[in-house]
Amino acid sequence: MKETNTSWIISTIKDSGKDSSPVNLFKAKLTSWLKLRFHRPPVITEQSTLEEIGTYYSGIWNVLEKKYKLSKTKLDPKWTLSNLSKNFDLPPAQIIFMEIQLEESSAKIEQITALEAQKIIQSEQTAQVLDVREAWEREFGYLPKSKTLNKTSFKELLKKSPKDTPIILYCHFGVRSLDAAHHFSTEGFTRVYTIKGGIDAWSTQVDPSIPRYSGSYC
Repeated sequence: MKETNTSWIISTIKDSGKDSSPVNLFKAKLTSWLKLRFHRPPVITEQSTLEEIGTYYSGIWNVLEKKYKLSKTKLDPKWTLSNLSKNFDLPPAQIIFMEIQLEESSAKIEQITALEAQKIIQSEQTAQVLDVREAWEREFGYLPKSKTLNKTSFKELLKKSPKDTPIILYCHFGVRSLDAAHHFSTEGFTRVYTIKGGIDAWSTQVDPSIPRYSGSYC
């Protein structure tokens, strides 16, 4: 099974073991990731069955039906991810599984308005406000208490912040922040928020002194 480039958060997990075959590297990365989950499900591989995966990732059926038009009633739960991929000419097994993970984490992310974000920032001292934008965008203005999100600050938050810490992410219009939110959700944070409309919405709903700008479309 060919290894794929997932996301920058997965790249922070170091490969372990002397066997560097793609399948074993994939298993090693998944093992590290799965240890972060409360229920510690078994390692999922291309030979895992749909039934087994569905026990721990209920979103599997939504992904297969919405993305690939495959109804649960038409699938054999004893099929492996590899079987599924080959039988229906789908992407490789690990791609399907990553889509399942994304479905799971999406359910744990809440999109809130700028006004709702303001209330959380003002009322909860431990709230972390993270700016996903580029440096030049930040020069136009930024939210109170916010700091730039990068690999360094991400690792620091993982190390020091309790999993129930309110994490509020924003960008220009709310697209990049949603992508970043998935990383926090995947790591087990239970209160992950993105601001609908990004800092552009903050400018129109909360603080008009922050200028609206162009040049970034997400």
